[in-house]
Amino acid sequence: MKRDIDEVLDFLLTEIEKGKRIEDCLKEFPEYALELEPLLRLATELNDLPKPETRPEAIGEALRKVRAFVAERRQAKKRFPLVRFFSLQPAIVRVAAVVLLIVLIGWSSLALSTRSMPGDFFYPIKLVSEKVQYIFTINREGKAELRLIFADKRTEELVKMFNRNGKFNKELLNAMLNEAQSALSQSELMTGSDSKMLLEKVANLNQYQKKVLEGIRQRFCGYDTSILDEAIVLCFERHCCIQNKLNPQSGIEPDVYYRAWTRRCNWR
Repeated sequence: MKRDIDEVLDFLLTEIEKGKRIEDCLKEFPEYALELEPLLRLATELNDLPKPETRPEAIGEALRKVRAFVAERRQAKKRFPLVRFFSLQPAIVRVAAVVLLIVLIGWSSLALSTRSMPGDFFYPIKLVSEKVQYIFTINREGKAELRLIFADKRTEELVKMFNRNGKFNKELLNAMLNEAQSALSQSELMTGSDSKMLLEKVANLNQYQKKVLEGIRQRFCGYDTSILDEAIVLCFERHCCIQNKLNPQSGIEPDVYYRAWTRRCNWR
């Protein structure tokens, strides 16, 4: 089944982190090559950037200048109307004021979007802000933690949507399980205690998702429950797969549940 471009992008970002070349990735999905190439190259460049280090003395100097500027402004006796103020300022000051206004509006929109649900006006902003946050996160541990957070958010949204209308949202079901799978993929890029710690977190999330789906299954009044049943089985298989990763001596055949480790959900 044809993948969505967002799923392809997530998959290829993981492949590149494993060492795969961008050119080889694009060959696998030629239909998306024009759209994916600039995104993959941007993500690679961001990942290569050094982590910024904030110097306390620089912060102190900036705060001192701000306080001096505020004190100087308070001494001014003459007040101007807002329109006259803008007309007397240099063009760069007016542009900065407009940019600040746009930023404030943007932050307000983001604050509203955090509480939005699928179908709400601000929900697309919420998803875009998550993608931007993920792209600008440099280290692997941070990316993995974000995947877990996003999976937990989609799970909560699935429950709220079901409580609202008695139906389960298939797109949210896909998203919550795919985010968990992406976190599993991130664990392959880590070693030692970091990998084990991430696997344990994914295991807890997976068990929680399975419990949520079982609760919805019991209360679901629809005729066809096959998708829910399949999702519950997938969670069980992932549990077995994770346990085998954590404890190779558990007796579980590694290849039996490997499908659950790599599967991307795309129920319609």
